[in-house]
Amino acid sequence: MGEVIHRGAAADDILADLRTTLVRAMAKGGAWKTLAEERLADVIALDETTTARARTTKTEAAPLIAALHVADDTADRLIGKVFDDLWNAVGRPAADPALSILFPGGIAYYADGIDDHQPDRMELLAELIEAGLHPRITSALATTQAQTVRDGAAALRAAHDAARLPKARAYLLERVRVGLARHVQIELAKLKRR
Repeated sequence: MGEVIHRGAAADDILADLRTTLVRAMAKGGAWKTLAEERLADVIALDETTTARARTTKTEAAPLIAALHVADDTADRLIGKVFDDLWNAVGRPAADPALSILFPGGIAYYADGIDDHQPDRMELLAELIEAGLHPRITSALATTQAQTVRDGAAALRAAHDAARLPKARAYLLERVRVGLARHVQIELAKLKRR
């Protein structure tokens, strides 16, 4: 029946070895066929069901995930524009301590990092802008820019909310396939030892 596939092999490789082993056992017939059907047939059906669900889930999640990436890029550009607008409003200084309070290290804190938390970071930015920390930023400009940031945060949060469950479902089904593959590897090893 051949060598036992390594337990650290990729899930797809282990599941492919499962099918190959079953086909070869069926061809050999007799005890091989009986043992292989006994140990492997149900697992193949399980894998087919899981694979079909994973494929469907990925197909359904793909446009939502793409929309999330677009919303994230839009939010990042929006933060950059708000920074530029405020920087221009204060006279484009080479260094400005008050602007550094609003944007510590530039826009990276608000635009980079864990994407799920970015809408919350954007809300904090809006609060800081409205707090009147910079003497050269007028109240009207602060209100306008803060609302722009809040609108961007709301759009990004909506995209995250729409993609959250489909992403989690796709991840779970992939983990199920990996768990199934680990079980299959053990069953293949037992079968091939017999």
